[in-house]
Amino acid sequence: MSELKAPQVNLALSVNARYVCLDALRGFALLGILMMNAIAFAYPEIVYSNPFAAGPLSNADKLHWFLSELLFAEKFYALFAMLFGAGILLMAERAGDEQQARRLHYRRMFWLLMIGMLHGYLVWWGDILVTYAIAGMIIYPCRYWRVRNLWILAVALQFAISLLYLLMYWGGSGMSPDELTETYLTFFPPASELTAEINANRGTWWEQASYRVASTVEYQTSYLIPLLVRMSGIMLMGMALFKTSVLLAARSSRFYIIHLSLSLPTGWVLSATGAWLIVSTEFALPDSFSINRLWNLWGALFTAWGYTCAFMLFARQLEYRGESIGAAITSRLAPVGQMALTNYLMQSILCSLVFYGWGFGLYASLSRWQVTAVVVIIWVAQITWSRWWLARFYYGPAEWAWRSATQRRRQAWRR
Repeated sequence: MSELKAPQVNLALSVNARYVCLDALRGFALLGILMMNAIAFAYPEIVYSNPFAAGPLSNADKLHWFLSELLFAEKFYALFAMLFGAGILLMAERAGDEQQARRLHYRRMFWLLMIGMLHGYLVWWGDILVTYAIAGMIIYPCRYWRVRNLWILAVALQFAISLLYLLMYWGGSGMSPDELTETYLTFFPPASELTAEINANRGTWWEQASYRVASTVEYQTSYLIPLLVRMSGIMLMGMALFKTSVLLAARSSRFYIIHLSLSLPTGWVLSATGAWLIVSTEFALPDSFSINRLWNLWGALFTAWGYTCAFMLFARQLEYRGESIGAAITSRLAPVGQMALTNYLMQSILCSLVFYGWGFGLYASLSRWQVTAVVVIIWVAQITWSRWWLARFYYGPAEWAWRSATQRRRQAWRR
């Protein structure tokens, strides 16, 4: 039980006992996630996996895709999953009593699952909350484990996913001509299918329903097990890092600088190699959906760790008087992280408004760089409104509803 208690580090605590550096890093992760999610909102579903599915890319769009793979793809989901694992320990620590902590945790995950189901079937097929909720239920008993055992299982699960990619490659290499044709049509669907999907998403909410529901079912069935393996492993990493106080900015600046200088270049080199192999061959099969993805699978972990170390260096500046760049970034992103659920759902609503037919109907109309401009506007809006909201309320709207349902009583809301 003693391992569950992280040292109480003053520089990482705000006046209301929240861990400011965790909130800020969560806000950073949430904003970064939108960069990739926006692509899934803006274009046909297959374009998220295969950038060449809708036709050749311009040099500008190739550069955009390459930079997205290098800096964003899977990095921020990994970062967010790591923080989710740390959050499981933090919430259990606050509950105090073991039986009460367990009841609250599984109730909390149940309501997150319900929110995710509504989000997926009513708004957007790419919901990740369902995966987080199920993974959170599975790994909860691991919170008592030693740090070493957490790391062993976490890394083993990442190797399991790597083996899956290798099996996909070996299986693809032995496909018959008919199977190769079927696989090719999956990643390069005919123009008629793409046109039908575009027309549906430019239509009414109800006209989108057939695509949204079918995609959500597939995402929550065919892809669920690999996602659970991947995310559960990263959540276990978050537990281990929380137990050793690494996520509380409690280690020395030298520790974070050394890890940052080693992990970030390593992650970028790995991700850049995979991206170059994919873009240079214009998504050649079967390599591009199997072994070429392995580079970013591991590159994302190193990059996410590098981002974490950089952010811990920022957070450490909170202990100094006066305004610093790191303290300014941390203080502005912490409210976004405190309202992570609200802001995640709001991102989906805003992207739906911009791209789908019931809103501005810009689906499949903008270049990738124009989609990035939309993302930046949403970033600014969420940073601004999160600070404004939390100056007046204790929780974001979704957090308040989630907390009230978990506690089975209406929570205080207004400050």
